Amino acid sequence: MTSEKTARFDLIRSQTEFLNAQIAAESGKLRVEQARSQLRQVAGHSLPPQFSVVAEQPKIEALPPLNILLAEIQSQSPELQKAKADVEASESKLSFEKNNRLPRLAIKASQYNDPNFTDRLYGLQISIPIWDFKGGQIAEAEANASKAKNQLNAQSQSLEQQLETAYKLYQMATYQVKVLDQEVVQLAAAAQRIAEVSYRYGERGMLEYLDAQRTFRAARNDLIKARFDLASVVTEIQRLRASPEWLAKIESGMQ
Repeated sequence: MTSEKTARFDLIRSQTEFLNAQIAAESGKLRVEQARSQLRQVAGHSLPPQFSVVAEQPKIEALPPLNILLAEIQSQSPELQKAKADVEASESKLSFEKNNRLPRLAIKASQYNDPNFTDRLYGLQISIPIWDFKGGQIAEAEANASKAKNQLNAQSQSLEQQLETAYKLYQMATYQVKVLDQEVVQLAAAAQRIAEVSYRYGERGMLEYLDAQRTFRAARNDLIKARFDLASVVTEIQRLRASPEWLAKIESGMQ
């Protein structure tokens, strides 16, 4: 291949790269507008149509070990607290229905006032269930209590499984961010600088320089995606964890 054909081939490749970059830029603008529209739908009319988002790298705090998170879920999760309250309510209902089978003692008092005298009556009433032993009510209360306990166990197992899965994703995302940030992106940036210098001095062709740029952009995009995945999984763990500090932070942000 002659030098003229080589230069023409490099020119065609560079033009193709430029067109692909334009398409990617337009696609990125469209995704940004879609994200802005979705954010405004969530925030409501309090967010003006024209608003700007300040780019800020999220600060990811280190999470405690998995066993501590599991213990916090058992003591802090609103869903489990509701399920436990349902169990207590169903057990109280069952105890009430069982106590209704026992004889009941009631003291009654009445008073009749007349202009000439006052008449007071006192009585003792004993109710002994002979025909109605509350069989249906007790069976229904027992079924509701068993259902509430099963729902509590199922809810507890579901939350623990969700937390374990999210924690594995958290460990994986943390490792990916560390490797990409400290190794892959740094190496790709160094390779890009070397390819640029070599291209300026005529030691390498334009295609090699473009390939180095593409590799660096791909590594940087992988790092951005890994950081987003890490922030998302940490938010999910905090939601499951439902710590008082996290809830207070959310409430203060809503005000």
